[in-house]
Amino acid sequence: MMGFSFELLLFSLLWAGISLLIIDYIWYLLEKKLALLNKLPKDILEEISIGYFFSKYIMQLSFLVAVPSAIYSLFYLTLPFYGARAGIAVAFVLFVLGIVPFTISLIMRVKLPLSYVLFQLAGYLIKLVIVYGIIGYIYIL
Repeated sequence: MMGFSFELLLFSLLWAGISLLIIDYIWYLLEKKLALLNKLPKDILEEISIGYFFSKYIMQLSFLVAVPSAIYSLFYLTLPFYGARAGIAVAFVLFVLGIVPFTISLIMRVKLPLSYVLFQLAGYLIKLVIVYGIIGYIYIL
């Protein structure tokens, strides 16, 4: 029985990180094409630049890829479930228990366009499902 696999950890960081970058870029292009933020005042929006995109990617890479990969690499041998389906199941649980309640409380307090909020929620769900599915799949190789 194997223990901690640094090779699998690096492999999952690489492939999940690449997929996150691709999804984030596609989502950026969709947001720009759909013009979801046109109703908001320009002074409250952060201008999207390379610095913004890079810092957002690093934050998401840390919390959506690196931390889950490291935790999964330590416990994947003792977990009763494994594989891509397990990663997808974890993604749905985190989405429903973590992101959705925060978003609902935010839109009750701050007047954001519902179309933009739903667009962002769909983006995070897609990111979580794909990234965690990849992490789960890599650890059954």
